[in-house]
Amino acid sequence: MKKLLIAALSGLLVLSMTACSSTSNKDANTKATQAESKTELNKEKTIHDINMKITSATIIKDDTMLQLHFAIKNDSKADYGIGSGDFYIQDKSGKKYEMAGHEDNFGDVIKSGKTLNGSGYYTIPKDAKNLTVVYDQAINKAKDKQTIRW
Repeated sequence: MKKLLIAALSGLLVLSMTACSSTSNKDANTKATQAESKTELNKEKTIHDINMKITSATIIKDDTMLQLHFAIKNDSKADYGIGSGDFYIQDKSGKKYEMAGHEDNFGDVIKSGKTLNGSGYYTIPKDAKNLTVVYDQAINKAKDKQTIRW
C-alpha cells in the first residue's frame, strides 16, 4: 500500500482506484498505476518561457510530509522569481495543502538562461491519495493568471 501511495504521489496524477476482490487484479492495478504515475516525474511543463519539472517525490516524516525536487529553467529574457510557496498540493476533492515551514524550501530569482534546482516540502494527511501538484504563482493576483498541474 505504501508503494501505491508513493507511486500515486510521484506521478501526481488524479486517479481513482476501485476495490477489486482478487489479489491478481489489485496487483495489476498497482503496477498499471505505478507505470502511469511515473510518467509525470521529469515531465516538463512551461509557462511564460519558464520550464518546470518535478524530478523526484518522496514521502518523509511519518508519512505526513511530501518532499518534491524541482528543476526550473528560465528561458525568458528577464529574471524570474520562484519558490516553494508558488506551488501547492491539491487532493481530488479540491482541498489544498500549502508549503510546510522547512529550512530547505527552495526560492530564488533565476537569471535568464539559468536553472534552479531545489526541494519543496508540503504537509499532507497520512492517508492522502490522488494528489496533484499545482503551480500558482503566489504574488500574481491577476484574474487571467495561468496555472500548471502535474
